[in-house]
Amino acid sequence: MLEFGCGYYSTLTFLNAAVFPHLERLESVENDAAWAETINEIGKNDPRWTLNLVEGEISESVSTFDFEAFDLILIDDSETSDQRVRTIREFAKRPPHRPWIVIHDFEVEDYRRAASGFRQTHRFKAYNPNTGLLWSNTTHARRAKAIDRIIKANAKTLEPDDIPRWQEAFAGFRSEFKL
Repeated sequence: MLEFGCGYYSTLTFLNAAVFPHLERLESVENDAAWAETINEIGKNDPRWTLNLVEGEISESVSTFDFEAFDLILIDDSETSDQRVRTIREFAKRPPHRPWIVIHDFEVEDYRRAASGFRQTHRFKAYNPNTGLLWSNTTHARRAKAIDRIIKANAKTLEPDDIPRWQEAFAGFRSEFKL
């Protein structure tokens, strides 16, 4: 996995072996040194994790990564929406074929416009903030619809951070798609 912008909910959930038991590697990109240090103190002992602290805008570092080397890429960076738009546009310039791209705060219209270079997009609206899922691989469409059905069916009764109950909700999905 690759994430642009570290976070309690993203970084630490990705590193949670109960949630992502098959995670081999997580690369995180952050440009806020103080925030990076806060997250690093919590996750630094996990050998699967690499924290990349960059100077300047995160969008400027996007081109240094081989997107096809990842299964999932999260975009949740920057202090301003204009900065995140630039990060999303960098991805849209060369949309990867294989991985899923997840964008946090996808209710923001500028983010959706910036993502228009992707062949397929889906907006999960059951919770606010919304989450965007983008892909170029046509085989992902059925999975995206299945994920949306599960989220919609459980959103009124499950809190977003109730990991054990979400794992139960997605148990059938994992077996159907062999995750």
